Amino acid sequence: MKAGSGYSTANDSQTAVLEALEMALDVGADQPAILFVFITDRYDPEAVVSALNQKLDGVPFAGMCAAGILYGNQVYTSGVAILALHGEELEAQTVLSSGLNKNPFDVGKFTADKILANGHEDGIVAVFPDGFSSNIAEMLRGLYMNMGPSFQYIGGGAGDNLKFYKTYQFTEQGVATDAVAAAMIRGIPVNISLGHGWESYGEPIMVTRAEGKRVYEIDGKPAFDAYKDRFEGVTIDSFSSVGMKHPLGFIDVNGHYYIRDPLSVNPDDNSINCVSEVPPNAIGNIMKGEVSQLINTARSVCINAKKTSKNPSFALICDCISRYLLMADEFEAELETFREVIGDDVPVVGALTFGEVGSVENAPFFHNKTLVLAIG
Repeated sequence: MKAGSGYSTANDSQTAVLEALEMALDVGADQPAILFVFITDRYDPEAVVSALNQKLDGVPFAGMCAAGILYGNQVYTSGVAILALHGEELEAQTVLSSGLNKNPFDVGKFTADKILANGHEDGIVAVFPDGFSSNIAEMLRGLYMNMGPSFQYIGGGAGDNLKFYKTYQFTEQGVATDAVAAAMIRGIPVNISLGHGWESYGEPIMVTRAEGKRVYEIDGKPAFDAYKDRFEGVTIDSFSSVGMKHPLGFIDVNGHYYIRDPLSVNPDDNSINCVSEVPPNAIGNIMKGEVSQLINTARSVCINAKKTSKNPSFALICDCISRYLLMADEFEAELETFREVIGDDVPVVGALTFGEVGSVENAPFFHNKTLVLAIG
């Protein structure tokens, strides 16, 4: 198997995608088995898909609009990045499923059924859901119900450059919003690893009332009132910056914390808006994390993902936008860590995501403030 990667920051959508594609296909003359394509919100997804379809003649691809693209050891808040996988041993398929807000569980089941209809019994499933849609975790439950633990899962939520307006998911079949673009690949060994670096802080909390992404009560109090009891001096105005450094964490069935990122306070009732759904009656903690700790975790994630591959062909990364915002200039150190561990000659492509999808015991979970990495 061979892998190629390319990127472009050209202003024109068609020019950018064709420049990135030319770089990605430079590894050989054979047609790729599949492409992963990430763009930022300055580019027209319809023009991107049209240009790829005209050039590729039926090659499947899956991608999304993201808050930024990762290429090599750089992050670009404007650009196009492509990862192309080549090899006769590879099998690949894509699915584009709409209606995520209305029927997330059914969308997950539909996506799974489309993949399973071709007789695939194992492989890697990459999912790129609309990060602004409701209950992505429920979509993953529907996906897993029909696909089960014989597949591995990776992905991340589509977004924009923090405008929170509209974002896009796409495959060779077209462009959609409020949808999930999914890709299945099999025929090569791939190892997936994830981590975040956050630790529990203070006494446990209990979510006594929540609905969707809105937490109404913690420990029987309005959510913000309970939160500020732990941080003297925090105000509604300062909450977004404090919440970025101190998110909520809840323990999963394997004893690992999954993170929920708080965004803002509703002053009418002091409830808290989060990036992702928070289940009622969940017990967890407010979390803490230092930048150095997050970077060390990134190194551990890379080492774990590479442990079964002495000579990796590619790395696919979904890294949370809030990690990038929190680390600021130090985010470069996380990117350098990827290079040091994975290798200078390995194509490394990814996106800054609004929520991340990663396997825990081969079951997909939806995470925040997390790095998910696949090495093949």
